[in-house]
Amino acid sequence: MGVSLSGAAIAQNAAPADAGSIARLDALFARWDRKDAPGCAVAVSRNGQAIATRAYGMADLEKRVPATPDSIYEAGSDSKQFTAAAILMLAREGKLSLDDDIRKYLPEIPAYSAPVTIRHMLHHTSGLRDWGSVAAVEGWPRNSRTASNDDVLEIAARQSELNFAPGTHYLYSNSNYNLAAIIVARVSGQSLADFTRDRIFTPLGMTHTSWRDDHGDVVPGRTGAYDWQEGIYRNDQVIEDAYGNGGLLTTVGDLVKWQAALDAGTFGAGFTEQMQTPTRLNDGTPIAYALALVNLDHHGQQEVSHSGSTGGYRAWMARYPKQKLAVSLLCNSGNADTPVLGRAVADIFLPAWKDKPYSPKGALPSGLYADGMNGFPVKFDSDEQGRLRADGKLMTPVGPGRWALREDIFAFSKIGPKTSLVRENREGEKIAYRKVEAVTTFDATPYVGKFCAVDANACLTFRQQGEALVYSGPRWSDQTLSPAYADVFTGEAMPDAGRITVKFQREANGAVTALRFGEGRAYDLLFRRAD
Repeated sequence: MGVSLSGAAIAQNAAPADAGSIARLDALFARWDRKDAPGCAVAVSRNGQAIATRAYGMADLEKRVPATPDSIYEAGSDSKQFTAAAILMLAREGKLSLDDDIRKYLPEIPAYSAPVTIRHMLHHTSGLRDWGSVAAVEGWPRNSRTASNDDVLEIAARQSELNFAPGTHYLYSNSNYNLAAIIVARVSGQSLADFTRDRIFTPLGMTHTSWRDDHGDVVPGRTGAYDWQEGIYRNDQVIEDAYGNGGLLTTVGDLVKWQAALDAGTFGAGFTEQMQTPTRLNDGTPIAYALALVNLDHHGQQEVSHSGSTGGYRAWMARYPKQKLAVSLLCNSGNADTPVLGRAVADIFLPAWKDKPYSPKGALPSGLYADGMNGFPVKFDSDEQGRLRADGKLMTPVGPGRWALREDIFAFSKIGPKTSLVRENREGEKIAYRKVEAVTTFDATPYVGKFCAVDANACLTFRQQGEALVYSGPRWSDQTLSPAYADVFTGEAMPDAGRITVKFQREANGAVTALRFGEGRAYDLLFRRAD
């Protein structure tokens, strides 16, 4: 059922992929090549011209519409590179500087101890809390209500604290790019949607591309979006109006044109180089994240890529500059692992490589370790086959004392009583962990009560239920907390949100008077006892 563009529709003079490569491509997406499931569209291009363009599965399950290469998907965070490009265009015209304090354009944002710059935002080193994480604490996880960029600004404006001092760490935060979209509008006098239409989409002939800045708009050709839940697909279309962080509606064919423009230097000398040049933290640590492009190594080849995820949409884009190869992948299935799929697509067309498995020797590390930045605990142990696990997830040995968990590396040294641990994230930062003593039994009495947030519109109520500590908050009922280490608990956050950590704080007399609540991209939100 895979659908291919005809030779006439592929860029002129493109040399099509050989039949063997197409067969491998089809095999890779076989699980989505069905009439009862959502799927994906993928385009592979070389020298700016499409050599393989395929579509699999259904664009709309309710209307039974098959996907085609012209089906419109939402690109999730792959959208960020277009926001970054708009900011860079304004900077190159002298209308702003990447090193400007954002308060020059966003005076609503608090004055922190050190200024947050536009450059900090674009590289995710600003420390700004993710608005979706704060909203989740308030009972509104992402895509549970309509939110606009004005709502993002309102949430950001009442954050009296940052996750960390600007430039000291890397942490992905959607707030950075929603605020960047507002800056584009305030500096240029055009909305980001209008600016990018006039400066990028129309000049490049991206005729199927627009922004989801009003989720109620009718967009001919847009696919449905679906999530796999308890054995069935359910609708998971995006109902937000906030954009710039995501929200690009596009096709794989239009993304081929964008990636070709970057490769060709269409936007001027040095533009692409600026877009894909990684940053450094204040202490000189190199970070792979550039301007919404991640500069990585894939089996010895330079890879400039980004992934996207929003609602039931998944996306991935990558360019391999040395081979003049690009992959554009869009899916409307929430269980499509697009970074894994996309790299598998690239491997069909890149030079062959051999995996080098590593077998660990000696004792495996074990115990509970806390992240040195946010205190999030991770438990390491072994399964029945003697394989290392992190919070129950199997890890892959990649070297002496080194284990991979997806794209992070956990590096242990001195296995034994004096074991030390550092997490090396994909972007290149190294975060030290500390060994902590696990707690299994506790007295819930000091934690019982009501606590209200300083920077969020939320109060949390904690109570004892049998031998467990449970808590409730805005729009969600009791959630059970698990003890981790002294005065620290973990649990699942509000429905459809991520894992949380609650760190209770005591005064000198031992009384619990406050807590710090952490959700993936919003660290240490302060709550004070209110009962």
